[in-house]
Amino acid sequence: MSKFNVATNNNEADEPDDEQELEAHRASGEILAKLMFDAAMTAAERRRMQRKPSLTIVHVPHPNWVLRMSKALNRLDHDFVVRSVTTAPKRSAEKSGLDDLPWLQMGRSLIFISHDPAGLIEDAVIKSADVFVMVPALTPALLRKAIREMTGSPARGVTAKMCRLDPQLLMSLLRPGATARQSIERLRAAINPAASSSTVFESKTPLLDDLPLTKVVKDWSDPLVADLRAARQGQVDPSTLTYAILEGPPGTGKTLIAGSLARSAGYNFVPSSVGAWFTHGDGALGGVSRNVKAFIDEIIEKSPALGLLDEADALPDRATMDAKAREWWTACVTLVLTEIDRLRRCGKPAYLVGATNHYNFLDSALIRPGRLQKRVSVLPPSSSEEVRALLRHYLAEDFEETELEKLVRLALNHTPARVEGWTNAARARARSAGRALLLTDMIEQMVPADTRSADDQRTISIHELGHAVVAIRLGIVVKSVSIIPGARTGGHTSTRLPTLVPTLASIRAQATMMLGGRAADMVLGQGPNGGAETDLADATRLLLDARETLGLYERLSSGHALGRSLDPSALHADIESELTGLLAEAQKIVRADKVTILALADRLVEMRVLSGEEVAEALGAVSRRLDANGGREVHHSYSTS
Repeated sequence: MSKFNVATNNNEADEPDDEQELEAHRASGEILAKLMFDAAMTAAERRRMQRKPSLTIVHVPHPNWVLRMSKALNRLDHDFVVRSVTTAPKRSAEKSGLDDLPWLQMGRSLIFISHDPAGLIEDAVIKSADVFVMVPALTPALLRKAIREMTGSPARGVTAKMCRLDPQLLMSLLRPGATARQSIERLRAAINPAASSSTVFESKTPLLDDLPLTKVVKDWSDPLVADLRAARQGQVDPSTLTYAILEGPPGTGKTLIAGSLARSAGYNFVPSSVGAWFTHGDGALGGVSRNVKAFIDEIIEKSPALGLLDEADALPDRATMDAKAREWWTACVTLVLTEIDRLRRCGKPAYLVGATNHYNFLDSALIRPGRLQKRVSVLPPSSSEEVRALLRHYLAEDFEETELEKLVRLALNHTPARVEGWTNAARARARSAGRALLLTDMIEQMVPADTRSADDQRTISIHELGHAVVAIRLGIVVKSVSIIPGARTGGHTSTRLPTLVPTLASIRAQATMMLGGRAADMVLGQGPNGGAETDLADATRLLLDARETLGLYERLSSGHALGRSLDPSALHADIESELTGLLAEAQKIVRADKVTILALADRLVEMRVLSGEEVAEALGAVSRRLDANGGREVHHSYSTS
């Protein structure tokens, strides 16, 4: 028998009158609540909770989970008093909890359950807690487990959208006696776009667990969420948290990640941008200053809150400016820096994230320790595993894993925004045809119709594989090889250099890789062609910079500083001689791998895209992977202009 007493201070939702509906709510609601609670608890927290008398605070993700969590915990075999808190006490400015503390003196353990402990429960009660349980939002894994527990059958097709349904609706849809398939069908009907949008609670921003994050982002965000929650609970000093800057190309989801981070941690989200500071107002220094202060004020007032400073590179690096521009911008940049410092010192659970497409353009004072210190690279998915996760995020409800696998190579190195655009266009096509989404709808969006002849496609394939094979043999990571045409290119090879620090050896290897396409044209194709136009220009520029600006050859004087080369004719002859030698080296590599390149060319014509792992495997080489913050991306294209 349970010895729990349940006390409430709110007018909780009426229990269903019908006996069967009551049983449905009890079975589904309490099973879900218990699974969520168990998933949130660690072994150490369980031991502390079982020491009598103990005080436990349970933070649930939504008010409608409070009652169900109370019922579920009431069935545990412990002598606890369970207190549900969903509203503030009437006729009192005080929060809840102090009146219940005498239970502890009587040897009884206390559990407070609330969706907003910080706002509704007295600080003294929260600080006295032996255990603070942050129950995360319902996940697909937990929902699948609950359906299996209720029906005895595995639940296939559970999605993140189903988990975001209002808890009361969710409990009504999961009914005793129903099969797993019937339960899934009810859930699908509830999230149909034609249904009322009121069925979805909280923000439409997904949780971090529902996003297909790269390893670099996940390694940063997972511990940060825990720290943000701890800061909200008063267990961590907010001023010790390391602010971050999300950097990467457009379309990789930096803003979405920031909003998802806020929601996952239970923080309010306060986005702003440098551009908005200038457009909202007169654009003069006074108006911009007011907007900067208002942004920081809003984060503090809405704490726990996470602020997003977007377009951070619109604050220029003062070190690169002339005196006149620096005079105006110094006042603006300095204000932003001091306001960031004010936010850190405010003493409230407040956090700041920046976002930029150009990390190297940022003012050094903005990214120093204490400000936007942590650099987090948000890049397009580069491995097959990351691409699968991205496709699964957008298309898991439409296609089986075996079908998604056919799209993986086509999506390599494309941003989440591009994949979302393909998906939306494909869905629109299917809707206009009055049918379900087909795999061919996606492929038609991802791969434009190719009007080139078979001979041209093979020529371009050989050229691009020349780049890829030479790169791999020289120790350079290949991410993908594609013959999908672009606006000015017939194909491209994406690589990642193993270092950000150029040496003469690494520059020569990179130039040799750039000449790999021309080498393949000469050894395996019909001879030199115009497709190497960009490659030749890039290789020439690379060797020129090594001589004129980097000081990697005999001469130390900088042509950039002098404004001209000391001996242009000799310089041109030296570069031409070196390019010829590097081309010969690339040709030697191509000849050695001739059979493999020709076989891969046939496959590339058929598949349109090959991953770097596939090329490396065919060569019998080890496919290397780099941390997102290491190395530099390089793209080699077959010119069509």
